Order: sequence, then structure tokens, then C-alpha cells
Amino acid sequence: MTDDYLICENCIAPNELRAELIERGKPVEICEICKIKGGRALSASDPLVKRIFRALVRLNFSEWDYNDHIGGDSIQSLVWQSKSIFNLGANASEEFFEQALMIMEEGWYPDTDDGITLGGGYWDGGVLSGLRDERESSVEELIAACFAHNYFDVIPQAKVLIEELRDDITLLVPAGAAYFRGRVGVKASYTKKSIWERKKFPYYATYTGSDIDKPPLTKASEGRLNRPRVSILYLASDVETAVCELRPHPGHLISTASFKATRDLRVANFGSHDIRNYLNDNRLEILRKILSFADVLNLPVQPDQKELYAVTQTFADAIRESGFDAVTFRSSLGPGINMACFASGAFELIPESEHAHEVTSLSYRIIPARTLPATYNPDEFKEIKNDPFSTVIHGMARRPIA
Repeated sequence: MTDDYLICENCIAPNELRAELIERGKPVEICEICKIKGGRALSASDPLVKRIFRALVRLNFSEWDYNDHIGGDSIQSLVWQSKSIFNLGANASEEFFEQALMIMEEGWYPDTDDGITLGGGYWDGGVLSGLRDERESSVEELIAACFAHNYFDVIPQAKVLIEELRDDITLLVPAGAAYFRGRVGVKASYTKKSIWERKKFPYYATYTGSDIDKPPLTKASEGRLNRPRVSILYLASDVETAVCELRPHPGHLISTASFKATRDLRVANFGSHDIRNYLNDNRLEILRKILSFADVLNLPVQPDQKELYAVTQTFADAIRESGFDAVTFRSSLGPGINMACFASGAFELIPESEHAHEVTSLSYRIIPARTLPATYNPDEFKEIKNDPFSTVIHGMARRPIA
């Protein structure tokens, strides 16, 4: 047995730690932890491996979850069960896993400023909250302001926050980059004239050109990131996400098409961020601010809750006024990334990219929610207010971990 415990790519869920192992790891015949052959591996004592692991702990969990001195589980048991960092099968060695974890979590309070703290000093009342569990206060203040003031009075405050994040959120999308757009329905249906083929499945002519492009100003209704009579182009990173964003029903026919950027675009990226760019405590707090802003942009808004657009539209206006051509954010309906492009003429339809799709079924993902028993003690709970601000904050808080 060796003191150098190795972690291989097959031990890890799809995240930045796995990417690091793939990029720098050395092939191993068989991993002592997951028992899978042929993966690339690095030592648990590798400084960058340790920092990425600790950053992922801070991203996915609060100290309340993993500090057993204040009622949480151990980091080892929490990570083993959650599958958000490691994703180990039934044959994995819990012994080797725990030894590797002990190395990576060793030293909860680093001596240097470039380290990542795992404890907040609970004996003095300090407990660290997970980046996904607690939103940045300046973002919550902006949300409250959106419901208390005219949007044009809030935009300067939002632009200050965007400026703080500019270096971290700026993404250059090159000319020629392709994205997708969908529209419910098709232009026409056809069948072969031959009597031998008439009973076969029909052929569909999809919407194309201006019929699948952004709507004209006179028909532009308000959306998540645009006000009434403001026409912007909503796109998606893949066809499936473009279709999901339409919220279709089984039986619907969908027209899709590809669009390409006509020039280089400066995009405010709230869709994806590599945690390897945030490997100290100060940088993790910047990431918390970015994630909080992103949670607003992809907040699930029900058809009867359009008053919540007061927040998302104001955030979008601030992004546009800060000089960005577009903004990206994760889809709450599909697997990919959404883009809202503000700039006119920034995308053009790719000829012959149109396709028709039929929606045959829908699938839903549900997760267990904390449910009060019928005999709960009302003195132990406080009812959430039924106002727009509380609705937004509650909607952000209940988003599942990606």
C-alpha cells in the first residue's frame, strides 16, 4: 500500500476536477478507488487537485452540511453520497476513497491568502454558506429595487455590479459561430402526388427567413429579457434546448434553423464558468456574485407570473447598456445554454439549415422537496410572503444543483 493515493477520471462526475485529470493525468492500469481500468489519474496530494476539490465542496455544499461539529455529516460521507463531485459505482473502495479525501480536505484553514477555507470559525458564530445556497446580498438588493422603483432608476446600480464582473463574464463569440432557433408549427404540409405514396408520412415545409427570425417590432411581445415592442433574437446552443424553450406539447410540429454570427460578438456570459478560475476565497465570492446574477436570468417564470419580468428585463437592459452585444445563461428547460442577442444584424440564417421536428413526448425531472408533516408545529416555521420579491428569492433558492 502507498501513501500516494491516486484519483482517476472515472471516479469523478462531469466537472472541472474531471477535466483536470483528463488534461494532466497519467494513465493507470486500474484505479484503486473506482476499480476501473485505463483512466488518467493524479495524486490526491497534487496542489491543484486539492484546490479544485475544495472549490467544488464550497460550490455544492454549506458548512452546515459537512461540519460534523455543528450537526453535519463528514465531507467524506457527503461527497460519497451526493454524486456531484465524485460519482462512484458499487465496486468502488470506500477505504481508498476516504484516504484520498482526507488528503484533499486536510487543513481547513489555509495559512496563505491563495488557499480555500472549508470552515468559517463556527466557535465564533461563523459558518460558511455554499455558493449555490446563499445569494450575494448586492444582487438581492437589486431585485428589491426592481420592484420598488422605475427600471431606469435601477439600471445605473445594476451597471455598477456588471462592471465589477466585466473581466470574468466577458466572452468573445467569433464570427461564424452557430446557434439554433425554433418556432412552433410548420409553414405547410405535403404528400407525394403518386397514388402509391400518398398514404405515407407527409413532408413538411418549415418556417424560414423572416418567419423564424426575431419578430418585427410591431409584433414583439414582452419576454424574459425584452420589453414590449423591443425585438431581440433568442437563440440556443443546441436544437434540443431551442425546442424545449418553446414549451411545446406532444403532437406539436416544430420548425428549427441554424443562425451564424456575422461578426465577432462581445457577450456577457452567465451560462458557464470554469471553477478553476476561482481558486481562492476571494475569487469564490466573485463566483457567488456571478451565480446569483445568473440565477435571476434563468429564473423559471410561470405564465401567470410575468410581473417577475420587472427583474429579468432590467438586468438585461443594464447588460446591453454596458456595451454587450448579447447575454448567455443556462436554460431552465433544456440541457444547453440560451443566448439573447440585442445587436441588430449580428446573426444571419444559415441556408438549408431548416428542419422539422415532431414532439412525441415530454419528460419531467422531479426531486424530493422538504414536506411538512400534518402534525407540524406552526411555532417553528415562518410562512414565506406572497409578494414578487419573495417569489423571486424563493424561486432562486429552490433551484436544484446542476
